[in-house]
Amino acid sequence: MELKPDETLSPFIRGKISIIQKKEGYRFNIDSVILSSFPEITKKKGKIIDLGTGSGIILILLSLKYPDLEFHAIEIQEDLFDMAKRNFELNRVNVNLIKGDIKDIKKLYQPQYFDYVITNPPYFKKEFTQKASQEEKIARYEITATVEDFIKAGSYLLKDKGRFYMIYPSERLSYITRVMVENRVQPKRYRFVHPSKDERSTHFLIEGMRSGKEGGEIIEKPMIIYDNPNIKKYSQELQFLLEKFV
Repeated sequence: MELKPDETLSPFIRGKISIIQKKEGYRFNIDSVILSSFPEITKKKGKIIDLGTGSGIILILLSLKYPDLEFHAIEIQEDLFDMAKRNFELNRVNVNLIKGDIKDIKKLYQPQYFDYVITNPPYFKKEFTQKASQEEKIARYEITATVEDFIKAGSYLLKDKGRFYMIYPSERLSYITRVMVENRVQPKRYRFVHPSKDERSTHFLIEGMRSGKEGGEIIEKPMIIYDNPNIKKYSQELQFLLEKFV
Protein backbone atom coordinates (compact mmCIF):
# COMPACT_ATOMS: atom_id res chain seq x y z
CA MET A 1 0.00 0.00 0.00
CA GLU A 2 1.60 3.24 -1.17
CA LEU A 3 1.62 6.14 1.27
CA LYS A 4 1.38 9.82 0.42
CA PRO A 5 4.27 12.08 1.53
CA ASP A 6 2.24 13.48 4.46
CA GLU A 7 1.07 10.06 5.71
CA THR A 8 2.37 7.42 8.07
CA LEU A 9 1.43 3.77 8.65
CA SER A 10 0.61 2.96 12.28
CA PRO A 11 0.51 -0.69 13.43
CA PHE A 12 -2.16 -1.10 16.11
CA ILE A 13 -3.50 -3.81 18.45
CA ARG A 14 -0.07 -5.50 18.41
CA GLY A 15 -0.02 -5.53 14.65
CA LYS A 16 -3.49 -7.03 14.14
CA ILE A 17 -4.37 -3.97 12.11
CA SER A 18 -2.49 -1.09 10.49
CA ILE A 19 -3.91 2.39 9.98
CA ILE A 20 -2.83 4.98 7.45
CA GLN A 21 -2.89 8.40 9.12
CA LYS A 22 -1.67 11.91 8.55
CA LYS A 23 1.73 12.67 10.07
CA GLU A 24 0.21 15.94 11.28
CA GLY A 25 -3.39 17.08 11.52
CA TYR A 26 -6.32 14.68 11.76
CA ARG A 27 -5.47 11.40 13.53
CA PHE A 28 -7.81 9.00 15.28
CA ASN A 29 -7.78 9.10 19.07
CA ILE A 30 -8.71 6.86 21.96
CA ASP A 31 -12.39 7.86 21.71
CA SER A 32 -12.69 5.74 18.56
CA VAL A 33 -11.26 2.71 20.35
CA ILE A 34 -13.56 3.16 23.33
CA LEU A 35 -16.61 3.58 21.10
CA SER A 36 -15.69 0.49 19.07
CA SER A 37 -15.74 -1.60 22.25
CA PHE A 38 -19.25 -0.49 23.26
CA PRO A 39 -21.72 -2.10 20.80
CA GLU A 40 -23.46 -5.30 21.81
CA ILE A 41 -24.15 -6.95 18.46
CA THR A 42 -26.78 -9.68 18.52
CA LYS A 43 -27.43 -9.90 14.78
CA LYS A 44 -24.08 -11.32 13.73
CA LYS A 45 -24.88 -10.82 10.03
CA GLY A 46 -26.69 -7.52 10.51
CA LYS A 47 -26.00 -4.28 8.67
CA ILE A 48 -24.02 -1.49 10.35
CA ILE A 49 -23.05 1.98 9.14
CA ASP A 50 -20.43 4.39 10.49
CA LEU A 51 -21.50 8.01 10.00
CA GLY A 52 -18.41 10.15 9.36
CA THR A 53 -15.95 7.27 9.25
CA GLY A 54 -12.76 9.36 9.12
CA SER A 55 -9.83 6.96 8.78
CA GLY A 56 -12.18 3.97 9.06
CA ILE A 57 -10.73 2.83 12.40
CA ILE A 58 -14.11 2.10 14.04
CA LEU A 59 -15.31 -0.42 11.47
CA ILE A 60 -11.87 -2.00 11.22
CA LEU A 61 -11.88 -2.61 14.97
CA LEU A 62 -15.46 -3.89 14.90
CA SER A 63 -14.50 -6.32 12.13
CA LEU A 64 -12.11 -8.04 14.54
CA LYS A 65 -15.01 -8.85 16.85
CA TYR A 66 -17.90 -9.15 14.38
CA PRO A 67 -16.43 -10.26 11.03
CA ASP A 68 -19.78 -11.33 9.55
CA LEU A 69 -21.45 -7.92 9.75
CA GLU A 70 -22.27 -6.07 6.54
CA PHE A 71 -20.23 -2.89 6.86
CA HIS A 72 -21.16 0.50 5.42
CA ALA A 73 -19.62 3.95 5.91
CA ILE A 74 -20.07 7.54 4.78
CA GLU A 75 -17.45 10.30 4.76
CA ILE A 76 -17.78 13.85 3.44
CA GLN A 77 -14.09 14.81 3.16
CA GLU A 78 -12.30 13.73 -0.02
CA ASP A 79 -8.92 13.08 1.64
CA LEU A 80 -10.43 11.08 4.49
CA PHE A 81 -12.69 9.18 2.09
CA ASP A 82 -9.60 8.14 0.14
CA MET A 83 -7.73 7.27 3.33
CA ALA A 84 -10.61 5.17 4.68
CA LYS A 85 -10.88 3.34 1.37
CA ARG A 86 -7.19 2.43 1.49
CA ASN A 87 -7.39 1.45 5.18
CA PHE A 88 -10.30 -0.89 4.48
CA GLU A 89 -8.37 -2.47 1.61
CA LEU A 90 -5.18 -2.71 3.67
CA ASN A 91 -6.97 -4.50 6.52
CA ARG A 92 -9.10 -6.62 4.17
CA VAL A 93 -12.41 -5.33 5.50
CA ASN A 94 -15.19 -5.25 2.92
CA VAL A 95 -16.98 -1.91 3.40
CA ASN A 96 -19.56 -0.20 1.21
CA LEU A 97 -18.06 3.29 1.42
CA ILE A 98 -19.87 6.37 0.12
CA LYS A 99 -18.55 9.91 -0.18
CA GLY A 100 -21.42 12.11 0.90
CA ASP A 101 -23.04 14.46 3.38
CA ILE A 102 -25.15 13.00 6.18
CA LYS A 103 -27.54 15.93 5.73
CA ASP A 104 -28.35 14.39 2.34
CA ILE A 105 -28.86 10.95 3.86
CA LYS A 106 -32.32 10.49 2.31
CA LYS A 107 -30.77 10.80 -1.15
CA LEU A 108 -28.12 8.20 -0.36
CA TYR A 109 -29.86 5.38 1.52
CA GLN A 110 -33.25 3.78 1.90
CA PRO A 111 -35.00 4.40 5.24
CA GLN A 112 -34.80 1.78 7.98
CA TYR A 113 -32.12 -0.20 6.16
CA PHE A 114 -29.66 -0.73 9.02
CA ASP A 115 -29.65 -2.78 12.21
CA TYR A 116 -26.88 -0.66 13.75
CA VAL A 117 -25.60 2.90 13.42
CA ILE A 118 -22.37 4.04 15.04
CA THR A 119 -20.81 7.50 15.04
CA ASN A 120 -18.09 9.58 16.66
CA PRO A 121 -19.47 12.97 15.57
CA PRO A 122 -17.90 16.43 15.82
CA TYR A 123 -17.88 17.54 19.46
CA PHE A 124 -17.27 21.23 19.37
CA LYS A 125 -18.99 24.37 18.18
CA LYS A 126 -17.46 26.43 15.38
CA GLU A 127 -15.01 28.29 17.64
CA PHE A 128 -11.87 26.47 16.52
CA THR A 129 -8.18 27.30 16.75
CA GLN A 130 -6.48 28.58 13.66
CA LYS A 131 -3.78 25.92 14.14
CA ALA A 132 -6.19 23.10 13.31
CA SER A 133 -6.06 21.67 9.81
CA GLN A 134 -9.18 21.85 7.65
CA GLU A 135 -9.66 18.09 8.10
CA GLU A 136 -9.51 18.48 11.89
CA LYS A 137 -11.95 21.38 11.82
CA ILE A 138 -14.55 19.38 9.90
CA ALA A 139 -13.96 16.15 11.86
CA ARG A 140 -13.87 17.70 15.36
CA TYR A 141 -16.08 20.78 15.03
CA GLU A 142 -19.64 21.31 13.86
CA ILE A 143 -18.63 22.87 10.55
CA THR A 144 -20.53 20.86 7.94
CA ALA A 145 -22.99 19.11 10.29
CA THR A 146 -24.16 19.23 13.91
CA VAL A 147 -24.56 16.33 16.29
CA GLU A 148 -28.32 16.74 15.81
CA ASP A 149 -27.81 16.07 12.09
CA PHE A 150 -26.00 12.83 12.95
CA ILE A 151 -28.79 11.71 15.29
CA LYS A 152 -31.47 12.53 12.72
CA ALA A 153 -29.56 10.57 10.08
CA GLY A 154 -29.22 7.63 12.46
CA SER A 155 -32.94 7.61 13.19
CA TYR A 156 -33.74 7.66 9.47
CA LEU A 157 -31.38 4.78 8.73
CA LEU A 158 -32.31 2.47 11.59
CA LYS A 159 -34.91 -0.24 11.51
CA ASP A 160 -37.38 -0.24 14.38
CA LYS A 161 -35.58 -1.68 17.43
CA GLY A 162 -32.26 -1.00 15.69
CA ARG A 163 -29.41 0.31 17.84
CA PHE A 164 -27.59 3.65 17.75
CA TYR A 165 -24.13 4.06 19.32
CA MET A 166 -22.24 7.27 20.03
CA ILE A 167 -19.60 8.87 22.26
CA TYR A 168 -19.91 12.49 23.34
CA PRO A 169 -18.71 14.94 26.05
CA SER A 170 -20.50 14.41 29.36
CA GLU A 171 -21.38 18.10 29.72
CA ARG A 172 -23.90 17.69 26.88
CA LEU A 173 -25.61 14.57 28.25
CA SER A 174 -29.04 16.14 28.78
CA TYR A 175 -28.98 17.76 25.33
CA ILE A 176 -28.05 14.51 23.58
CA THR A 177 -30.69 12.56 25.48
CA ARG A 178 -33.35 15.11 24.51
CA VAL A 179 -32.38 15.19 20.84
CA MET A 180 -32.35 11.41 20.64
CA VAL A 181 -35.82 11.13 22.17
CA GLU A 182 -37.14 13.85 19.84
CA ASN A 183 -35.91 11.74 16.93
CA ARG A 184 -37.46 8.46 18.11
CA VAL A 185 -34.20 7.02 19.42
CA GLN A 186 -34.75 6.01 23.04
CA PRO A 187 -31.61 5.93 25.21
CA LYS A 188 -31.18 2.46 26.69
CA ARG A 189 -27.61 2.11 27.91
CA TYR A 190 -24.99 4.53 29.21
CA ARG A 191 -21.37 4.22 30.20
CA PHE A 192 -19.40 7.14 31.59
CA VAL A 193 -15.72 7.57 30.79
CA HIS A 194 -13.38 9.02 33.43
CA PRO A 195 -9.71 10.01 33.03
CA SER A 196 -9.06 8.38 36.44
CA LYS A 197 -11.19 7.01 39.27
CA ASP A 198 -10.89 10.30 41.16
CA GLU A 199 -11.86 12.58 38.28
CA ARG A 200 -15.21 13.53 36.84
CA SER A 201 -16.49 11.93 33.68
CA THR A 202 -15.36 13.70 30.52
CA HIS A 203 -17.29 11.60 27.98
CA PHE A 204 -20.13 9.13 27.87
CA LEU A 205 -21.07 6.24 25.64
CA ILE A 206 -24.73 5.91 24.77
CA GLU A 207 -26.82 3.22 23.13
CA GLY A 208 -30.27 4.10 21.84
CA MET A 209 -33.07 2.00 20.36
CA ARG A 210 -35.18 3.32 17.52
CA SER A 211 -38.86 3.28 18.50
CA GLY A 212 -37.91 1.88 21.89
CA LYS A 213 -40.07 2.34 24.96
CA GLU A 214 -39.10 4.59 27.84
CA GLY A 215 -37.71 2.85 30.91
CA GLY A 216 -35.31 0.04 31.64
CA GLU A 217 -32.20 2.15 31.08
CA ILE A 218 -28.89 0.60 32.13
CA ILE A 219 -25.97 2.58 33.51
CA GLU A 220 -22.88 0.41 33.30
CA LYS A 221 -19.84 0.64 35.55
CA PRO A 222 -17.57 3.55 34.64
CA MET A 223 -14.70 3.16 32.21
CA ILE A 224 -11.45 4.40 33.71
CA ILE A 225 -8.73 5.48 31.28
CA TYR A 226 -5.70 5.75 33.58
CA ASP A 227 -4.83 3.88 36.77
CA ASN A 228 -2.14 6.49 37.31
CA PRO A 229 -2.79 9.69 35.35
CA ASN A 230 0.50 11.25 36.50
CA ILE A 231 2.54 8.77 34.47
CA LYS A 232 -0.19 8.00 31.92
CA LYS A 233 -0.48 4.36 33.03
CA TYR A 234 -3.55 2.88 31.37
CA SER A 235 -6.12 0.92 33.33
CA GLN A 236 -6.26 -2.83 32.83
CA GLU A 237 -9.36 -2.50 30.63
CA LEU A 238 -7.74 0.11 28.39
CA GLN A 239 -4.56 -1.92 28.12
CA PHE A 240 -6.64 -4.86 26.92
CA LEU A 241 -8.46 -2.75 24.33
CA LEU A 242 -5.26 -1.19 23.02
CA GLU A 243 -3.28 -4.44 22.90
CA LYS A 244 -5.83 -7.16 22.12
CA PHE A 245 -9.29 -5.56 21.68
CA VAL A 246 -10.96 -9.00 21.44
